[in-house]
Order: sequence, then structure tokens, then C-alpha cells
Amino acid sequence: MHNIAEAVQAFLLPLPGTTRLLLRRKAELFIYGQNADALYFIERGLVKVDRPAEGDQCVTLNLCGVGELIGEESLVPHQSYVTQAEALTPLVVFRVPSNQVLEAAATNPRLAMFLLHAALRRKQGLERRLELVAAHDVEKRILLCLADFADRGEREADGSFSLPLTQRDIANLIGATRETTSLMLNQMERNGLLSLARGKVTIPSAHRLRNAAYPVAEPIAS
Repeated sequence: MHNIAEAVQAFLLPLPGTTRLLLRRKAELFIYGQNADALYFIERGLVKVDRPAEGDQCVTLNLCGVGELIGEESLVPHQSYVTQAEALTPLVVFRVPSNQVLEAAATNPRLAMFLLHAALRRKQGLERRLELVAAHDVEKRILLCLADFADRGEREADGSFSLPLTQRDIANLIGATRETTSLMLNQMERNGLLSLARGKVTIPSAHRLRNAAYPVAEPIAS
């Protein structure tokens, strides 16, 4: 299979019990601690994946967009969801019962290999995020994180990308306080690297964000 969408079309969507769901913004696909009984494929929209932390805090682990699978913990029998998933935009997803996926994978090596590769891609993405948090200051975390996620947003007429994120969402993504994140974002807005609106950040150029993160390095190709 050349891409995830083709593999999902071939292996997952024909499975019994698969349903196509249309969800409104802020709808929950699943919540932390719920019985993990389904895998989800995103056909349209953007999903925020969180994990609860101390008190009323949470850590945002990922933003997942078109063509991605979420809810992989459901592939472990008798598992609860260890994350929670919320629609950041109106959403179209396919819900695939995990018991059907596991039964099919037991007799279909190509499906089993596809699921393994999907899990490894997710692992690599999370390792990248961990590296950002561990190795860089808040400013660089914001620049690189938004650059990584820019093309998952809505494309505007001028070619920029808008992500439906609050400043608190961005703070949760990069592992920083809301106050420090707000100061950095306002400075970046003054420098023309992004623009802020209520519940939205617009990124004119991911290339400019990456160059701002590494100002003395060779320019990074877009």
C-alpha cells in the first residue's frame, strides 16, 4: 500500500461494524478511562489528543488530521483509553471496532504489518515532541511545534494556515505555562511570524517559523 488512506480503504473500512460518523466541533471521540473498543480513521477535520495530568491540567500529546489513525490503545485486549480525543473542527471519522481489527489482523499479515507501521510512525512523532520539550526553550518549542502542525490547519486564501488552538492549547502542547506561552506568542505576533485571534492562530509560513527557530543556521528548505 502506498499510503495510509489506501491501506485503511483496503483493510479496515470493509470490516463488520465500521461506521462513518459526522461530529460537531468540541465533540469527544473517546475519553480517558473509557473501555477502548474502537480505532478511528480521520477522513476530515482535526482532533486534539490529551492526557489528564494533576488537578484540572492536561498534557496535549498530539494534533491529528486527515488520513491519521487514533485510539491505537484499543488494539490491546481489555484496555482502557489512556488518552482522550476531542474534535477541534467539525469532523468526519470512521469508527472501526477493535475486536474486528484484531480478528482480521490474526489472519492477514499485511494488515498486521500496516498496524505495526502506523504505531511506529506515531511513536516517532511523539519522540519528536519529547525532544522539543526536553531540548529547547519555550520560544523554540512554540516555533517548531507550530511549524510541524501548520499544514494540518485550514488553508486560507493567502496561503497561510489557521489552527483552531487557544493559547492554553499551545501551552499544553509544548509543556509550558499559559503566562510564558502568551508572552512568547505576543512577541511572535509583533514580529509578524503569526497572528492571534480568539481560539485561533494563523501561520503565514512554516518555513519562516523554522528559520526563526534557527536564525544562525543555513536556511531550511520549505
